[in-house]
Amino acid sequence: MNKAINYRFHIKYKNEKFRFLLFAFLLLVVLFLAYFLLSVVYARYEMAAKINADIDKAIYIIDAEKLSFNLEPEGIIPRDEAYTYKFSVSNFKGTTLSDMDISYKVKVRTTTNLPILIKMYRNELPSNTATNILGSAEAQQDSDLAWYRLYTSQGEYELPYTTKTTDIYTLEVSFPTSYATNPIYANYLESIEIIIDSKQVI
Repeated sequence: MNKAINYRFHIKYKNEKFRFLLFAFLLLVVLFLAYFLLSVVYARYEMAAKINADIDKAIYIIDAEKLSFNLEPEGIIPRDEAYTYKFSVSNFKGTTLSDMDISYKVKVRTTTNLPILIKMYRNELPSNTATNILGSAEAQQDSDLAWYRLYTSQGEYELPYTTKTTDIYTLEVSFPTSYATNPIYANYLESIEIIIDSKQVI
């Protein structure tokens, strides 16, 4: 009789211990998943906040058109750190949203006064793994016989009329330190023009 009672008690104890261990394990799994998801969400929020911070220029494309603005950075000198400029492209301004699907390319036109290197990133921070969206420079000459370099984005980007959309661009301008000892560039300035060439998607 006592052996049967002890046996049942032992079985009940083992079952309760198993349920407790299973509950503890599942709780740990839930806590780990919650921590992982919160970390991912926070990392994405932090990245988005950094990308959207310190916008130098905002462009609004309500109708399909060609828009441009100039950067005339003063005091560019050779250094290890690249100069960065940010601008945004949106299909809305305030409560006004474009009533058409728009696609656009980004172009960068520079003078040839300084031997600078140009890169541009779309919705990314500059890094070793980020994608430079610009193709190789194309030499152009205007009616005054002045030479320019023209860089064009390798893809077209769409702004659907059904959604308020903003793309953030970071222009990276590098002036290598290997030119630091060359006095020929000391008094030169570089003009940089950003061109947004858009069209209606039919």
